[in-house]
Amino acid sequence: MEMIFAMIYVLHQGISANLDLFYFLSIVLIVRDVIQRRELTLKAAGYVYFVVLYALLQIIVNDQIDLGRLAINLAKLFLNVMLFLQIRDMKMGMTSFKKIVYAGSAVNLLLLGIGVAHKTKLLWRLDDDVNLYQKVRLALFYAEPSEASFHVCILLLLLGAFAMREKRLKRNLPNLFFMLTNGIIVVMSAGMGGMMCLTLALLAMYVFYLCERLSIPKLLLTLLLSGLGTIAAVWFVASSNGFYQRLNDILNGTDGSVMYRLDISFRIMKQILIHSDFIGTGLGNLNTAAVQNAYYSQGLIGVIANSFMYVTAEGGAGAIVLLLAFHAMLFLRIQKHERVLKAGLLVFILAYQIAGGYFTNPVNWIVYGLIANHSLMRKQASYPSGGRLPAFSHDLSKIDPNVYSKRKTV
Repeated sequence: MEMIFAMIYVLHQGISANLDLFYFLSIVLIVRDVIQRRELTLKAAGYVYFVVLYALLQIIVNDQIDLGRLAINLAKLFLNVMLFLQIRDMKMGMTSFKKIVYAGSAVNLLLLGIGVAHKTKLLWRLDDDVNLYQKVRLALFYAEPSEASFHVCILLLLLGAFAMREKRLKRNLPNLFFMLTNGIIVVMSAGMGGMMCLTLALLAMYVFYLCERLSIPKLLLTLLLSGLGTIAAVWFVASSNGFYQRLNDILNGTDGSVMYRLDISFRIMKQILIHSDFIGTGLGNLNTAAVQNAYYSQGLIGVIANSFMYVTAEGGAGAIVLLLAFHAMLFLRIQKHERVLKAGLLVFILAYQIAGGYFTNPVNWIVYGLIANHSLMRKQASYPSGGRLPAFSHDLSKIDPNVYSKRKTV
């Protein structure tokens, strides 16, 4: 089962981004839920019901809304909410979860080997006309190289959390090895947005890791990482490679992609909200010819390349309220012993959607589900050896209840 989910994760955009394999997985889960009468489907429908009511208001106010696009967008949202609820409520031990991450990393390694040996168009973008700094970029089976970077970065975050929780070097070798191989993929994909968001998320994770329990080994590790980071930064600047040139342009405000994602997209979103009286263009309607033509003169090219601005332009004030409420709920669900991993995941998923992406990407909702899940990293007061139970490194189902009960009676 772990291998199947890992294969879906790596290949889920293999057909196309609009026919994401996770949508089909969500349909399978709905059928299973209905058969087992678990009522998660009804709960998902209840959440989406409020969005449907708001969509009806948009139809009444705006008679130019494309109903077909609206229906497809609502259907995608329903499937994503179902995925979120399934991941949030799943009962999975950390051992099984690690197997999924390792299996996904192993498939990525296999594809990396094939891609290095043979630069096929199936795995590479050989003449990128969008990225001015890297013309040849590894894309694997994703819609574009930046998507490959995004999905691999999530695996890197999970592996980093495993590494921080594992105290034995021998048992940490798989984590470190797969971090290296996935890191190579991120570099070869030249996904600058993914790299920057990953850096922010790893920094957040490491800060919480240090704050949990400060110790001499952690301080020494921090000094070592700081030294290596300084050396890497000096080499990075001295090499003046494509990554440095783009980062320099981003910091100077001259990178066209970043300007479009943040500055131009924000101005277009603001104009759409004002012109629509904060009702929005209609869910799924930003790509219609009417909207495209209306805002082309203001710089709109294709879509707003920012997930939150995109959904806000389409959903108006209702989308703003739902976004704030949903993310506040996620933040409040993070418990103290979960902060290392979940703070990193939350920082990453927020930062990446500001940098790009789209809100109906199922992987966003899977990450949201992991953040909201409490059973995956369940904490227990003590375990047979007498210390505190680490959040990630033990499966509670393997604790001998007889040994535990004896310890309580001492």
